[in-house]
Amino acid sequence: MNTRISGIFAALACGLATTAAQATDIINQDNKAYKVTVQGEGKLSTSSYNVKSKGSQYGACGYSWCTFAIPGSKISAGKNDKVFIRNGKLVKG
Repeated sequence: MNTRISGIFAALACGLATTAAQATDIINQDNKAYKVTVQGEGKLSTSSYNVKSKGSQYGACGYSWCTFAIPGSKISAGKNDKVFIRNGKLVKG
């Protein structure tokens, strides 16, 4: 019985650890580099990322939602979403 309970707790701990590590990824599908500004949940924090041509930035937003901006395009996304840069626009995927 004790091994079964400890196995259940171990499974729960692994599940919680996996959930805590989720964050929004930015994937640039264009042949141009972009500076992406990320603002967490309103105005909690602001960060900027230089995303290379055909490059990616993983873990750009760990909040419940963030706003992503590049010149001429702005989008909001949750921490489980992926944000793509496609044809100079931000889109959720």
